[in-house]
Amino acid sequence: MNKDYTIGLDIGTASVGWAVLDPNYDLIKKNMRIQGNGLKKQSKKNFWGVRLFEAGETAEGTRMKRTTRRRYTRRRNRIRYLQGIFQAEIATADKNFFYRLEDSFLVPEEKRNERHPIFATLDEEVAYHKQFPTIYHLRRYLADSTEQADLRLVYLALAHIIKFRGNFLIEGKLNTENSSVEETFKNFVRVYNQTFKNPENSSESIDETLDVSTILQKRLSRQKKAETVLKLFPKEKSTGRFMQFLKMIVGNQGSFKKTFDLDEEFKMQFSKDEYEEQLEGLLGLIGDDYAEVFAAAKTVYDAVELSGILTVKDLSTKAKLSASLVQRYDEHKADLETFKKFIRTELPDKYFEVFRDEQKNGYAGYIEKGTTQADFYKYVENLLKNVEGADYFLDKVRKEDFLRKQRTFDNGVIPHQIHLEELRAIINKQSRYYPFLAENKTKIEQILTFRIPYYVGPLAKGNSRFAWLSRKKDDAIAPWNFAEVIDKGKSATAFIERMTNYDSYLPQEKVLPKHSMLYEKYTVFNELTKVSYIDDRGEVQNFSSVEKQEIFRELFKKNRKVNKSLLEKFLKNHYMIETAEIRGIEQRFNASYGTYHDLIKLGVDQKMLDDPKNEELFEEIVKILTVFEDQKMIKEQLSNFEPYFDQAVLKKLARRHYTGWGRLSAKLINGIRDKQSKKPS
Repeated sequence: MNKDYTIGLDIGTASVGWAVLDPNYDLIKKNMRIQGNGLKKQSKKNFWGVRLFEAGETAEGTRMKRTTRRRYTRRRNRIRYLQGIFQAEIATADKNFFYRLEDSFLVPEEKRNERHPIFATLDEEVAYHKQFPTIYHLRRYLADSTEQADLRLVYLALAHIIKFRGNFLIEGKLNTENSSVEETFKNFVRVYNQTFKNPENSSESIDETLDVSTILQKRLSRQKKAETVLKLFPKEKSTGRFMQFLKMIVGNQGSFKKTFDLDEEFKMQFSKDEYEEQLEGLLGLIGDDYAEVFAAAKTVYDAVELSGILTVKDLSTKAKLSASLVQRYDEHKADLETFKKFIRTELPDKYFEVFRDEQKNGYAGYIEKGTTQADFYKYVENLLKNVEGADYFLDKVRKEDFLRKQRTFDNGVIPHQIHLEELRAIINKQSRYYPFLAENKTKIEQILTFRIPYYVGPLAKGNSRFAWLSRKKDDAIAPWNFAEVIDKGKSATAFIERMTNYDSYLPQEKVLPKHSMLYEKYTVFNELTKVSYIDDRGEVQNFSSVEKQEIFRELFKKNRKVNKSLLEKFLKNHYMIETAEIRGIEQRFNASYGTYHDLIKLGVDQKMLDDPKNEELFEEIVKILTVFEDQKMIKEQLSNFEPYFDQAVLKKLARRHYTGWGRLSAKLINGIRDKQSKKPS
């Protein structure tokens, strides 16, 4: 083809389209004879078309399965550790006990021992289930009773606690007398004010002193809770930003399209399995600066849900969780009997559908086929909405307190400290009869509380592309020898290297943390480059390098956020420009030197911060505060800086955490220099 032409490409995830255009950008529409390098030397082809292919898939499915396998493997390991402690004592009482438990998942023909999994005889098995209808009945009994219990029952209770040990979202001790709804909500409001505060109008801040814990813990519908709390804040609108967070706190969906001026609707709900992924997607649109306010709101939600689970009023019990779930069991039993009588009387034609048909979302589907609580409640509402005398059931449905199961989705908010309390109570009561429990109390507690730190990763031995841990010895790893076998420092360093992405322009260089002072300084100067002003003569002026340095020093180092009015005052005071029209920004700069101000607030000496010799030191500190979330590891990493800071400053630094990574490396921003002048190019 001897004429000039242009090729247009449309490259998608599952297709590639192409078209050939002439110099006038008209599509070449006729078949053209082109040269080929195959069997045919010439062939006719259209000069536009599309090639379809299967879209590439991410490794998410494989990753989720791998994560699940690890979780189940670690759960089995915890049970094996506990069995190892009980082995000798159990063998003297019932040598086949553990074998029967292992066989309990098999069909009767494949069992190696008696078909009854606990006691081997039918009479004992029936007596056990009659006394303890659920495992929580057993846990409560053992935690509160001073009588000697069958050792096999002690094992079953401790194994259940260790198997389903709760979450680790709350560090340190937890006071179960107070579910901390009040404190977590006040902390949320404090973080909310810091996140959305208007520096020019402090009156917009929300009152941090109001106690709404009573309302949040009432048996009201979720929407009613949110509306009642909102009334205590008369300046806030029912469709406003604060209300969206309140909706999420009470367990409903929050909508953030209007809040963050998004192009499309964006709804989230804490109870949804995909919440974490949704939050990542939202933060990708709005920035990581909002991560803390969502985390604070989630903490309130967890506290409210936990207070709804620990409903027992008996202060004498040492098993508040189990006692609460036993109470839920009893209420379920009583309500079920009442519900059956009501349906028989008022809707006899529906009795089979509700209690026998597992394909429907009635009680049978709810119990036998995994119908969700929400779907079951919707079914009940539709069934009873026009039935006289159904107010009792509908009211409990609206309060989400009707026929609740012991194990539900909201049990995920139970912290491990709650389970640990019951474990300690059982050991303390039974150790007087079984001394080995007292001797191994620390080990048993460690089985429950031990977690493999995220910066250590999978405990693979040998080559694995998913593992990076460093060992001190080749011994088998257990909760009580972890520190002796694993080199946590080297593993943490390897984790940092794996977690840090590479610069797009210098692929061999690692990117900087988003809150690195060097990166923040770059973003400030990058934004200043796009800003201009019209001087008194009406000419458009860009800032010179000297002027940028002055603006950075006088405005960004002295103010966390710099707005247009501050820049106008600066031009007036320093350059006598009375009526400067600023271009390139709207109300304020997006970039800030926030980490600099954070460190000053934490007690770091300003002169030390301004000294160029300390740049690498602070870059390393920010990297540590970005990579690690575990305070113990942060403290350990920060211990290397003890010669530079006093303990009070290090303690404050350990509580600070940054999120997010930049797109550029230190070398690209500040490491490429002119050969002659040695200045950054």
